[in-house]
Amino acid sequence: MSLFSFIYRHGLWISIPLFIIAAASLVYLIRDVIKVMKQAHLISVPLVETQAVDFTEAGRVVLCMEGPRFTSRFAKLSYRLIGPDGREADSRSSWFRAHTSGVSRVRMELAYCEIARPGRHTLQISGLKPGEAPDVDHRIVFMRPHLARSIARVIGIVLASMLLIGSVVLFLGRLLGQGEAS
Repeated sequence: MSLFSFIYRHGLWISIPLFIIAAASLVYLIRDVIKVMKQAHLISVPLVETQAVDFTEAGRVVLCMEGPRFTSRFAKLSYRLIGPDGREADSRSSWFRAHTSGVSRVRMELAYCEIARPGRHTLQISGLKPGEAPDVDHRIVFMRPHLARSIARVIGIVLASMLLIGSVVLFLGRLLGQGEAS
């Protein structure tokens, strides 16, 4: 007897625990990806030309823009992060600009910065229109790197969803008796 005929023959008994495992995994992974995003968030500041930003620990941070969907306010801006010692933090542009979006808001990674030592840093943004007032809709967000962990959870969500759908199809196919395995 082949593996597929065994699975089909015992489909009712296999699909129920498979459905429970897939549903529990799906709930866990969705909650975990939300938790990863919340834990990664460090600081959110308004979009202004110069401002102080306090970092409590050294290490790599991700500089992100956050604003309304389809905003062009961040176009052609450049960013410099000056440390407490007066030296510019090492930074590089993000090759894969990960997006996090909701119905009306979007957050996009712009650059990775290396914080050499904790303390008060100065964020300088050039390219803003002179006299443009800051608003609550456009912000700069600093986050811990989280892309790899988020991608792993999204892949898990896709696999758990496939398993959930497969268990429902197996259950209904076997319950309704559409054809017999040979």
